[in-house]
Amino acid sequence: MKLTMLLPPLRYNVLRKVKNTFITAVCLLSATLFSAPHSRGMTLIDAISRAQQQDPWLSGSQQKERALQARGVAGDTLDNPELSFGLLNLPSDGFALDQEPMTQFKVGIKQTFTRGDSRSITRQRFNQLAAAQPLMRDDRRKQITQTITLLWLDLYYAKQSIALATQQSDVLQQLIDIAQRNYASVYANGSGQITQNDVLNAQLDKATLGDRIAELNVSKRTIEAKLCQWLVNERSSHAGLSNQYASVNASDSFSETLPQDFTFGKHELEFDNCELASDAAGEQPEIASLPDFIILDTQHMTAQSNTADKQGPLGRRNAMLALLVEHPRIQALKQNITASDSDVKLAKTQYDPKWAVNASYAQRQDDAQNSSRADFWSLGVSVDLPLFSDQKQDSLVAAAHHQKEALRTDYRLLIRQMMAQLDVLSAQFVEYAKRIRHYEQIILPNVVEQKEVSTANLSHDYGSLHAAVEVSITELDAKLALLKLRIEQQKIHAKINYFLPHQDVRLLSADDASPVAQQSHKQSASDNSPSSVNPSSAILSGVRP
Repeated sequence: MKLTMLLPPLRYNVLRKVKNTFITAVCLLSATLFSAPHSRGMTLIDAISRAQQQDPWLSGSQQKERALQARGVAGDTLDNPELSFGLLNLPSDGFALDQEPMTQFKVGIKQTFTRGDSRSITRQRFNQLAAAQPLMRDDRRKQITQTITLLWLDLYYAKQSIALATQQSDVLQQLIDIAQRNYASVYANGSGQITQNDVLNAQLDKATLGDRIAELNVSKRTIEAKLCQWLVNERSSHAGLSNQYASVNASDSFSETLPQDFTFGKHELEFDNCELASDAAGEQPEIASLPDFIILDTQHMTAQSNTADKQGPLGRRNAMLALLVEHPRIQALKQNITASDSDVKLAKTQYDPKWAVNASYAQRQDDAQNSSRADFWSLGVSVDLPLFSDQKQDSLVAAAHHQKEALRTDYRLLIRQMMAQLDVLSAQFVEYAKRIRHYEQIILPNVVEQKEVSTANLSHDYGSLHAAVEVSITELDAKLALLKLRIEQQKIHAKINYFLPHQDVRLLSADDASPVAQQSHKQSASDNSPSSVNPSSAILSGVRP
């Protein structure tokens, strides 16, 4: 027989009120955690898109790419020809132009050619360096996605913690009300276990919880300020200048593209106010399922002798390596290594001779008897002789080779670092999943059961108010700990997603929040093999609240 059936009608009504209030609080909390309201507030997808669109680094990278391309065009252009004028063999005794037959007025032109294929190699080198900028922008977008997701999860945790603490404060107030009624009945009936000290201690615990809520509000405001760093609108008085000369050809004059009132060094910025809506981060974002070979428990995997090769420790690392080599950060470094090949080729062109051709025309005056004198045409070719520069050229080629090998070493080191980071995050993800199951299946159910018993005892007037308040606070701590574990696992999930060739973020719907849907989602994720991951279909997608 249940305890509630043994209670008097009056106290049964009090207990039923407390239970109904508790059930209502749980339902409201569940709706807050997992439901998708129909308001049109900013979602995580909106925040990521807005941060990427307003990131100054991405705009600067585009300018660097255009600068490198322009330098490539300039490097593939011949030097300007040299035009010379001269008055030759002018006699010093009279300075007459027609006195001596060798006196002449000479006009010449000279064109110098670069060594070997240095012009085309230079252009190729700058184009290769420019090709690394789009990859670096892709990596920057992934970093922004990760940063905004982590801040969004922190904001979600702060808001849900405030909601949990506020609801628990209401529960404490109800316990205090019950205790005060029981304390009042002591004078009427002459019996009871509730003392005034118990009521004062409970009120102190409620006040302490209020300070805890204030601290959580400070944390929430701090996170909102960090988010505004990425979401604030920046307006510049010359923001459209870069677009005016973005498509300028190499033959165009840059000065003609500038506005007449433009002055270098005078760049005014204006920032709009950043105020996040109250419903921002109101829904828990869920990142798309990870490939199972990343989050697979390596200890369990090693214990199974019949594990497939691609799920074994070696196959798992090879699969992770196959993902990492396609990462934009790795690809950008590979592009720089390719550009270093051009540096080596460019250094080797120093062995080639440097040629120049010249032509001149010399005019002579008629003599004193008005006899015509023939004018002179001259053609010539010049070439430098690398007789004393072998050591210099060898050193330049060696330096280019060493620089290339240094970049190749950086490439291997970066892969090692990213592989180690991915291993650590994968292990943390698995351990957090174990802790979450432990809280959901053991700790939290026991705490809830203790709370029900302590509340029933208090309503029956033979329980301790201190015990009921202590269990209530313990329940709050357990719920906050479980919420923290879930958020930390989601943050690790977002960090792992940075290393993958895609980043997919969506919002939990009411169906996704149900245990059946979550179990189905886990089952479908485990059925997907690593080869079934389609990067082209894994794009940022989300549902507006």
